[in-house]
Amino acid sequence: MMDMLKAYAHQVVSYHPAAQRDDLFAEIYDELCESFSDAKEENPSLSETDFLDRNMEHPMKFATRLAGSESAYLIGPQFYFSFISSLKVAVSIVLAFHFVLGAVMAFLLGQGWSALWNTLASIPESLLWVCASVLGVFIALEKSGEKATWLDKWQASDLEAVDDHQSISKGEVIFDLVFSSFALLLILDVIQFPSMIRHDGEWISDWSVNLPDSFWWLAGLLLAFDIVFAVYRLTRNLWSRKLRLTTIVMQVFWLAILLYAIVQPDLLNVQNAEVEPFLPIIDKTVRGTLLIIMLVVAWDTLSHVWRLLKRP
Repeated sequence: MMDMLKAYAHQVVSYHPAAQRDDLFAEIYDELCESFSDAKEENPSLSETDFLDRNMEHPMKFATRLAGSESAYLIGPQFYFSFISSLKVAVSIVLAFHFVLGAVMAFLLGQGWSALWNTLASIPESLLWVCASVLGVFIALEKSGEKATWLDKWQASDLEAVDDHQSISKGEVIFDLVFSSFALLLILDVIQFPSMIRHDGEWISDWSVNLPDSFWWLAGLLLAFDIVFAVYRLTRNLWSRKLRLTTIVMQVFWLAILLYAIVQPDLLNVQNAEVEPFLPIIDKTVRGTLLIIMLVVAWDTLSHVWRLLKRP
């Protein structure tokens, strides 16, 4: 059974700024443990879930009371955290919708990269309208005298099985989802990589990457898993130990195959003899890009490892 008291405290502090979470978590968790111990003496059969249901309110309501009257709110204190959460969900849905639309157009209609650019170009306008609509809804709720009664239906069983109060960045997850999806479309030849070499006023596209088929199969499987994992993380709010371990394992695999690609002696090949003098420059550019990606992935992996080791 997971520690429900710890999960509740993690959920409460997740609504507050990151710099305040550690100290606030320690304070809330200590108070919960003390209160639960007192209640346990009176009722030895009392479970953590029953204790929370009887004595604690929705984590978001508790977080709102802890925020203090001096905090700045856009639409009123009692709606602020609900508004921010709804806004994050709405933005995630908009980004996911545009990505799916672009992928469908690229796959079914064969529009390739034009579908991507058209989709990206329409995202700002869609976000503006959606964010304005969400803001309008909450302003209307605040003006109507609503008391956020939807939070009263909360039960302790709704808590996520987490052991960390670090929020999962929806922006990073959306980026991972879009990047992995279009990379998979490239591997499957659904969309074509743009030409990189220009010679005599024409773009040269007859170049290839010298890697074995097993490399592309493994990369495709990893990308497919990354897509599924990204969709799953969109449904989560906080990091858990299992999520971090899964992320670490996947990123170690990516580091291995990226390193394999970088160390290949002849990574690129151009069939046009007239542009072969440009090949070393392009080769170094590609290897440098892969190295930068490796460093970013390695840093993120070490961050997850550090967060795991930091846990008590």
